[in-house]
Amino acid sequence: MRISIPSIPEQAARKLVQHSVDHASNLVAEFVSAAKGKALIMTGAGISVDSGIAPYRGENGHYTIHKHYRPIFYHEFVDASDKGHLARQRYFSRSFLGFPTVRVAQANKGHYSIAAIQRLGYVPEYITQNVDNLHHAATPSASLAASTILELHGTLKHVVCVSSPEGYRKDEHKGPINPEFYDALTSTWYLRGPRAVTLREENTPSGSAYPAGCSFRGSRAVFQDELTRLNPAWAQLQREMAETGKSPKTNPDGDVELHNVDYSTFNYPACPNCGGVLKPAVIFFGESVPDKLRDHSYEMVENANAMLLIGTSLATYSAFRLVKQAVEQNKPVMVLNRGPTRADGILPESAKIELGSSEVLSKVAHLLSNGRQHKDVVLQSLLTSGVTIRPNEASGVISS
Repeated sequence: MRISIPSIPEQAARKLVQHSVDHASNLVAEFVSAAKGKALIMTGAGISVDSGIAPYRGENGHYTIHKHYRPIFYHEFVDASDKGHLARQRYFSRSFLGFPTVRVAQANKGHYSIAAIQRLGYVPEYITQNVDNLHHAATPSASLAASTILELHGTLKHVVCVSSPEGYRKDEHKGPINPEFYDALTSTWYLRGPRAVTLREENTPSGSAYPAGCSFRGSRAVFQDELTRLNPAWAQLQREMAETGKSPKTNPDGDVELHNVDYSTFNYPACPNCGGVLKPAVIFFGESVPDKLRDHSYEMVENANAMLLIGTSLATYSAFRLVKQAVEQNKPVMVLNRGPTRADGILPESAKIELGSSEVLSKVAHLLSNGRQHKDVVLQSLLTSGVTIRPNEASGVISS
């Protein structure tokens, strides 16, 4: 299944069911509890708004403000011709300016509340459409996060090699062509060393998901540092934007919208292992969700007793089809999201709660904990952690 530019089909207007935060919290807590330890959560961009990352949709969403925005498509990015090089210059220059917002973002109360609900045993594993890695940041154990969180649309935490040079053969490869950069990209603790986390291919795109590449995977943050070194003029522009408060609004995927900009001066590094093309480990528009991720997402719905959707319009079919699967299997579905969703036409009005996620989920986690946090210091920490970024239109941030 390829990812296409998200859109929500027009549907008949629905009556908005009003809920107070307390009433909504009780409804969600009862819904999760009724699943008897097998509730499946799927989150979207809305849950990360309180971390300072603007959503795609809604009043201040990227697709609402930039109606003619056109992203880079996968086939354009991997094109071996000069057109592909220009596409990569455009992508990486914009991502260079937008990635810092995602890089410094911190998990909010919604992320920590889901981690608390998981620790309480109500949610064994869950799905996120977000690429910001904030669910992982909120989870007490990196290995637990890697084994129980499926990143349906990939992650900005890594870069992967998607296309090796013509003539490259893995069986004849004698080692990295750029050992220093290779070591830098793979030196972070979660990639190397005794605490290295084993990434599961059914939960996140790995290098092996791209057979045309050499299977290399490295740190997107270190890659950003290399972009800074290679592009001093762009780095100066980034600093000036930050100092003057004129930084462009960052999308949930770390991209920004720029106008009248010459991308041809932007430099980006090749794969340090084979000299091929590096790409963030996110699923681009026009790219297929890796088979192992897709199949595991089906299994997660199959194994669940109920499905809770949080902060998502379900505009991408890769997410909507999972809701369709749950409905077809007669599993209860509840939506906690502000604004229309693609599932509005297949779910009853009573299944939807139009409120922001952070405050509701925080109350839900406290209700479900029922005092257990007093005997569990980790749970207590989860219930009391999380940032809240208040509305700040100047920097393009809105609160959920």
